[in-house]
Formats: sequence, C-alpha cells, structure tokens
Amino acid sequence: MENKIALVAGVAGAVISYMFDWVGVAVTALLFFMLADYVTGLIAAGIQRELNSRIGLNGFARKMYILILIGSIYVLEFVALYYTDFDIFGGHIGDGAAFAYIAIEFISITENGVKMGAPMPPYVKNLLKIVRDKAGLNEEEAK
Repeated sequence: MENKIALVAGVAGAVISYMFDWVGVAVTALLFFMLADYVTGLIAAGIQRELNSRIGLNGFARKMYILILIGSIYVLEFVALYYTDFDIFGGHIGDGAAFAYIAIEFISITENGVKMGAPMPPYVKNLLKIVRDKAGLNEEEAK
C-alpha cells in the first residue's frame, strides 16, 4: 500500500513539476520532510523510552541514501540531455522520485505522531493501520 501511495505521489509530482516547471523544488520539500521525520522519530523514541543511537544512525544513513539516489536521477537526466540531446522529461523524473519519498516521509511523520500520543483523527489512524496491514507489518515491526 505504501508503495502504491509513493507511486501515485511520484507520478503526480512529476506531472506537477512538468506543468509548472518547478525542477528541483521537490528536493527542498523532501529535505524538510526528512528533517521533520527524523526529529519526530527522535521525540517519539524518547517518549517511549526507546531512544537508540544505532537505530538513529541507520535512519540517518537511509535518508542520505535516498538523497544520493535522487541526486543520481537528476545527474542521469542531465547527462542524457547533454550528451545525447535525449530529453528524459527535463529533470522532472527526479522531482517525481522526490515526491514519492515525500509521501513516504509524511506517512512516517504521521506514524511518529501516533507513537507520541498526539491527537490524531480516527480516519488517519485507520489509514495507517491499513498501510501497515498491507505491508504485512504487525504493531511491533511498525515501530
């Protein structure tokens, strides 16, 4: 389910980026969402007394990998255009990938809010439960 949400967000993000010629703006938004997810994750872990430096470092490393991956997509698009005059959607595929990860980060931020005990509308909690169930995660694995 999370992959489907990311796919839809990625395609929609690429189309929006193309329509408004916003190449690169999605990465700025992604950086904000990554920071928000990391901070809310630290707060949630602190509240639940599960703060662990190794888990935090692994999360940070995954976020760096995502940024490297998206940067690589932008570079591949640039190289394809520069050396072959083959315009692969003008940099908007990188934006689409960034929007896909923004959707995943937003889901994680919302899950962190639930872990913190923040007030959450019931439909949001139900949506998160559906995403976890579709991903095959139980309550413990989702943490």
